Amino acid sequence: MKIKKQEIKELISNLGFLPEDGLDECYYKNYQNNENYVIKIDFKNKKIKYGEKITCGDLTTSNFENSENFVVLECVNRLLKKGYPPERIHLEYKWPMGRNEKGKLDILVSDDFGKSFLMIECKTWGEEYEKEKKKMLKDGGQLFSYFQQDKSAKYLCLYTSRNNQKLEYKNEVIKVEEQWRELDTAKEVVGHWNKNFKDNGIFENWANAYDVEIKALTRSNLKELTEEDGGRIFNQFAEILRHNVVSDKPNAFNKIFNLFLCKIVDEDRLPDEELAFQWKDDDDDKKLQMRLNDLYKKGMLEYMSKEVTDYSDKQIEDILISVSDQAEKQKIIDMFTNLRLQKNNEFAFKEVFDEKSFKENAVVVKEVVELLQPYQLRYGHKQQFLGDFFELLLTTGLKQETGQFFTPVPIAKFIISCMPLKEKILENINDKKNDFLPYVIDYAAGSGHFLTETMDEIQSIIETIDTSKQRPGVKSSLERWKLDPFSWAYEYIYGIEADYRLVKTAKISCFLNGDGLANVIHADGLDNFEKSTDYKLKLKSCKDSKNNEEFDVLVTNPPYSVSAFKNTLKNGEDSFELFNRLTDNSSEIECLFIERAKQLLKEGGFAGIILPSSILSNSGIYTNAREIILKYFKIKGISEFGSNTFMATNTNTITLFLEKRNNSEWKRIEKHVSDFFKNPKETTVSGIEKAFSKYVEHVFENLSLDDYIAFLKGNTNENIENNELLKEYKLYFDKLSEINNLKKKKVFKDLSKEEQTQVLNEKFIERFIELEKEKMLYFFLAYPQKTIIVKTGDKQDAKDFLGYEFSSRRGNEGIKLYKDENGKFLTKLYDEENILNHKKANSYIYNSFKGEDISEIDKELEENVYSINLLDLIEFSTIDFYKSIDISAKKKTKIDTKWPLIPLKEITRSFTGVVFDKSDESIKETDSKVLTASNIDLKSNSLVFDKIKYLKDTYWLNNDEKLTKGDILVCTSSGSIGHLGKFAFVEEDIPCWAGGFCGVLRNEDYLMQKYISIILSNYPEYRNYIEKYSGQNINNLKMNELLKFKIPVPDGEILNQIISDFEKIKDRENKVNLEINSLKKSSYENFKIPIGDKDSKLKKIAELISGQSPNSKYYNRQGTGLPFYQGKKEFGENYLNNPVVWTNQITSTSVNNDILMSVRAPVGDVNINNIGNICIGRGLAAIRTFGMDFKVLYYYLKYNSEMIVGKKGVGFDSISRDRILNIKIPKELITENDGLNKEIERIEKDIMIREDLLEKISDEKMILLKKYLE
Repeated sequence: MKIKKQEIKELISNLGFLPEDGLDECYYKNYQNNENYVIKIDFKNKKIKYGEKITCGDLTTSNFENSENFVVLECVNRLLKKGYPPERIHLEYKWPMGRNEKGKLDILVSDDFGKSFLMIECKTWGEEYEKEKKKMLKDGGQLFSYFQQDKSAKYLCLYTSRNNQKLEYKNEVIKVEEQWRELDTAKEVVGHWNKNFKDNGIFENWANAYDVEIKALTRSNLKELTEEDGGRIFNQFAEILRHNVVSDKPNAFNKIFNLFLCKIVDEDRLPDEELAFQWKDDDDDKKLQMRLNDLYKKGMLEYMSKEVTDYSDKQIEDILISVSDQAEKQKIIDMFTNLRLQKNNEFAFKEVFDEKSFKENAVVVKEVVELLQPYQLRYGHKQQFLGDFFELLLTTGLKQETGQFFTPVPIAKFIISCMPLKEKILENINDKKNDFLPYVIDYAAGSGHFLTETMDEIQSIIETIDTSKQRPGVKSSLERWKLDPFSWAYEYIYGIEADYRLVKTAKISCFLNGDGLANVIHADGLDNFEKSTDYKLKLKSCKDSKNNEEFDVLVTNPPYSVSAFKNTLKNGEDSFELFNRLTDNSSEIECLFIERAKQLLKEGGFAGIILPSSILSNSGIYTNAREIILKYFKIKGISEFGSNTFMATNTNTITLFLEKRNNSEWKRIEKHVSDFFKNPKETTVSGIEKAFSKYVEHVFENLSLDDYIAFLKGNTNENIENNELLKEYKLYFDKLSEINNLKKKKVFKDLSKEEQTQVLNEKFIERFIELEKEKMLYFFLAYPQKTIIVKTGDKQDAKDFLGYEFSSRRGNEGIKLYKDENGKFLTKLYDEENILNHKKANSYIYNSFKGEDISEIDKELEENVYSINLLDLIEFSTIDFYKSIDISAKKKTKIDTKWPLIPLKEITRSFTGVVFDKSDESIKETDSKVLTASNIDLKSNSLVFDKIKYLKDTYWLNNDEKLTKGDILVCTSSGSIGHLGKFAFVEEDIPCWAGGFCGVLRNEDYLMQKYISIILSNYPEYRNYIEKYSGQNINNLKMNELLKFKIPVPDGEILNQIISDFEKIKDRENKVNLEINSLKKSSYENFKIPIGDKDSKLKKIAELISGQSPNSKYYNRQGTGLPFYQGKKEFGENYLNNPVVWTNQITSTSVNNDILMSVRAPVGDVNINNIGNICIGRGLAAIRTFGMDFKVLYYYLKYNSEMIVGKKGVGFDSISRDRILNIKIPKELITENDGLNKEIERIEKDIMIREDLLEKISDEKMILLKKYLE
């Protein structure tokens, strides 16, 4: 690649070249230490003039054509400065390299006798350099081939450099062993080489010409990690594991963390002190591992407070000092050494049990040590690229189990950035508190991300505080912490982790991010404060038997859904109110972590807790956990994270942002409520004026407080009698078993009718008050609160909002941050430089914590962030009050209409579809045609006539219920909540009937029906209403319930105008849909390729993973475990629909970009897994490609399904594994798939452009509705 002129000028300027007088565009450098030798750069002729003494084999190195030529120039410059005489430097030295080719060594340096001394091969920085380095490790590369031509050379050097504001160089030096000169081939030489490069000795300050001095690494030699280093080291570590056949990856990643600990200990040295963590010239495997053992023992004691049973060589020699027989003494020492090393130890990447296995493992240890040894791991500040490398190790290496998954750094940083820590610190300073920094805890610290991100944020705040305006004690502390960053962490930062390997990991993470002093305690985050033997310092404080209340901030991602955890808790009953709600098989450990949050935080403290979404809606102990949340916290924000947020799980999660209340606040409210029912009258409650009127108005439609009080006193009126909720209360009461039992008793039957009515009324009011007391308490707790809701969205929208995605592609594993051309992180979560940037989601929760009123959301965030009354998230208008918090049903898009809201039952009527048995169906076409929910297109609200059901002619159908023009066919039952309530508008009379899981809305007024269909398509409240009918397995909507839905109905003129305007938009929409269908057809044509005899089979280019269904008892809809897919019904057009069922029993797993095939009727349909890790049932198989592009194969299978399942009418009920594996794949698809893939991408992009246009059309519809209805 050609280098730019300006880049050349910048390079030679840094090298010290000067413009030559009297000439144009000519530069020179005079090497005074080398008899004033001169090199010139001639820009007019594009030549590098090396002078008469330096020999140039040809002129290819002396022109401007290749960037590599300027690496050679920079290297020659370095040689001349070092004192190598120009007459001993030969460029482009040629040797015959075989019959048809010749090789040219870039630089050969000879000695005073003309013999080869140093061979240098130059490569451009980065890819070319690394490529040649790998080639040298594989087969010797160019340098070993040159050495084979001239074995007198003493050193070989692979060299690269770049001008990156300052000159940087790297070299890999190999000292030639004498025995190599006797070997016959380059292959033999490479075989004897230990594959160990040295990175110093030729160009360093201590080295002189012809006096190469390779030194062991000292502390000052360590290099700070760069962005590309992090990825390269990770990939090289993975390669070391691969080529050494290390099969136990989780163990291997544990071991590298042990080596991290050794290296961190070793880096605590003076700058010129030699490091122990390196492979030295005189090393052998035992020497290296003995040093590592000593470092590990020291690190475990100093940083983990763990005493490792081990003895150093010196300790053993001291014990054996009395043994005079040196041979016996050495024999005993060797025995101890073997016992230390030849067993599974802290560095056993491979199992070690004897000398042979020790040597096999030692190869891995040496390679990993050499990989890490040049780099600095310990910093006094946060090192971003080291953090990225560490993250790669965490997300791909450590096995995450027992409900664990690591929090990606951007999510940890987002949660921290939502909390006004600076305001908290300044408030403490103003209140003259001595301990003015916040005490922070993560009681499930995991890999330590929350700890390191919190420390980083607090240190940044410390740096910004003006000390000149502070009192002496504060000023002294702040100035000390500015000079010694993070030295405050031992006092203020706490982490608890039950998994010992993660304690070590978290501690190492603290070191890598600038501090190792945080209190990371190996303990159970649910232990008893008073009785724990592991807790210390602040954690040993008890306000009472269960409460600690010593911490200002809690940030955590605790384990979820841990089976049968109850018996593992020490002193559980003494520690938690919720403990007795658990059974021996309970898995709801997250509920105890919520109670623990309440126990740890002070009044006014902040919490950010990641939890499964199910915490907001599940019943049982989850209801009790929500009671704790609502009683003891204000909910400042809820962030909903989709399935793409975490790498190791597809669980849908939320983050609760909480502020601790005064512990007695709920009790005071409870007393007000109790007093009200003793003496019903209006009062102020907890600062809420006319509190009880507000409650009645919110919960009981069209009922006043006077009506409510009248009802309590046994009186009635028209409002009371017509109130729907009071009717439901009465129905609930009448069905109570205790009431039915009472009515059967003789003592009750003996009463008069009036007396019976009085008894029942009294009991009814008693039960009513009992239920209402609880509702009122939580109503008043929630009433003043505004809550910020943050939603990431789905699929690519979620990735764009988060600013990252995960890759499992080999060599490119881990989290991939989206960055702009300047390297700035592109996310809508937070601004790394401005915590209050209103274009970022965190700023709204931050201001919510500060108590500010959030009246406006930035337009860029309108789809993801909104402010809502907490009351609107809790359903009070039901008998069963579970305190569920429903963030899914409350959309920010809402139309406040000026027109009356009228129930559908007043403007249309309904009937249900035809119910029939399987035996009533006909395999032949008949006149009795039935349309099911499958015939309703979700996107266009129109009918599709594929797969119509035919009934036998003998089956009676009511002709009055045949679908006619203006009917609205509605889906009333579906496994997918997204399909429940979908509908199609019937444009013309059709000879079909509605099926059993459908209903029909009918009105002879065609325009009213058309208007209803427009409203149901675009009125946001419709989907909110439908989502209330979500069920555990099947979602059902009764037609009489649908008829209760209210829509705004304008006058006739406005109604007609709405229909007219929507018809115009519909025409544009239809045109775009036609274009999309045309593009799909063109894609289809690409894959109509005939099969030939030489074509391949699927088994040659892909593996097949058969699905296996878990036991249904492990299914859930709360997002715990992996999403579960079991058949074609969960397929989208090309990509899977969002999951609706999850499973905790993982039987068969599919990964991102697998092709999923339906293997049970209907057979052969395919979809792409874009969700990530999912569990697949026996109705699916996953096809995982390794020999061709997955999209090319996907579209081929999609468009050639008849080849798999046969033509219509002769298909299979199921398809065998062998049949799939033997599907023939055209050879040209495999060999030429690059071109096809580009064509697919083009078509997909064109379709996406049009789908975006449909989104804009949808927005136009909403604007139009608001125009007419608001």
